[in-house]
Amino acid sequence: MKKILIANIFGIGDVLNTTPLITNLKKTYENVSIDYLCNGRVFDIAGDIPGIDSIFVYEKDDFVRLWKSSKRKWFTALFGLFRDIKKQKYDAVFDFTLSREFGLFFALSGIRSRIGFDYKGRGIFLTKKVPLTAFEKRHVIEYDLDLLKTSGIPSLEKKMSLEADAESIAQISGYFEKMGIDSERLVTIVPGGGASWGKQAYRRRWDAENFSLVADSLSEKGFQIAIVGDNSEKELCNKVSGGMKHAPSAVRNDLSIKQYVAFLKKSRLVVCNDGGPLHITVALGTKGVFVFGPVDEKVYGPYPVTERHKPILSYDVECRPCYHKFKLPECTREKECLRKITPEQVLSVSLKLLEKD
Repeated sequence: MKKILIANIFGIGDVLNTTPLITNLKKTYENVSIDYLCNGRVFDIAGDIPGIDSIFVYEKDDFVRLWKSSKRKWFTALFGLFRDIKKQKYDAVFDFTLSREFGLFFALSGIRSRIGFDYKGRGIFLTKKVPLTAFEKRHVIEYDLDLLKTSGIPSLEKKMSLEADAESIAQISGYFEKMGIDSERLVTIVPGGGASWGKQAYRRRWDAENFSLVADSLSEKGFQIAIVGDNSEKELCNKVSGGMKHAPSAVRNDLSIKQYVAFLKKSRLVVCNDGGPLHITVALGTKGVFVFGPVDEKVYGPYPVTERHKPILSYDVECRPCYHKFKLPECTREKECLRKITPEQVLSVSLKLLEKD
C-alpha cells in the first residue's frame, strides 16, 4: 500500500485510539502516505498526531445546516469532498465511521480496499470487515487493531501518540514564566470533559466540590494548581476555583486546542474525568488520575495499563458500568458510581504518582 485514508468522524478520544494503527501501518509499509478524515473539532489536534500526512474535514453539523439552507450548496460541498478524496487514488481506507453512507462514498471514490467494522449490517460496502455489536470486555484500541489482521498487518505497537505543537509549547512556557508557574510542581485539574455526550456530559463528571477539595489538599502539599477547560466550561471551572481556600495559579478557558495540549504536556500531573482530556493526557505521556463513573475503564480507559495512569472508580456499585452498546440508560441512583468516589481516594493516588519520578 502506498496511500491510505483513515476515516473517523467521532471525538478526540476516538481519533487518538486509532493512533497505534497508524504507527503499525507506518512500520509495515515503507514510505506509505496516511491521510485522515475527521470532524472539525478534532482537526487541529489531528495535525499533531505523528504519521498523518494530510487531513480532510467532514463536519456533520455544517452539512446539515447547508442542507437546510441550500441543497445546491450542500451538494457542492459534498461533491468537493468526494472529488478531493477520489483525486488521491487511495489504495485502502480504514473506515471507522460505522456508516453505510460513507462506505458507499468510499466505494464511489474508487478505493478498492475498504476495511472497517460491520455494525448493524452497515458494512455492506466494505471489502474487509470485522463484525461489531459493541466495544465490550476489551479496550477499543484492541478492536481497532483487529482491522489490521484482515490485511495480515502485525500490530506490535499499542501506545497512543500525540505531539504538542512547538509554537504552543513556547506560548505556554511564556505564560508559565509570567505567572510564576513551575511545571515540576503543577497539577492541572480538568473538571469538565465528555463533550461527545452532549447534554449527558454531566453524567461523566465528578462534582466540582470534590475537585476543589483535592486541589486545596495538593496546594497544602506545596503543589501549584491550574483549573483548565474549554470555553463552554467557564462556569464549571470558576465553581471549582471559587470553592478553593487557596487560590489556584491559573484558571484557563481561553486556550486553543493546541495550547490545551501544550498545557497538559507541561503539567506534572493531570486530574480529570473520563473523556477527551484523559486520552490526550495518556497520548502525551503525562501522568494522570482519571475519575470514572458509568463508563467501563477496561474498554475506554488509559491503555496500555501503566503505573503513570490511574483510573479511580467505585467497585461496590453493582450497576456500573452502565454504558453499553453505545447507549446510556437513565440513572435512577443520582450518579452513585461517582458520588462514592471520595476526594481522599483521588488525593491518595495523586500523591503517590507525584512522588514517583
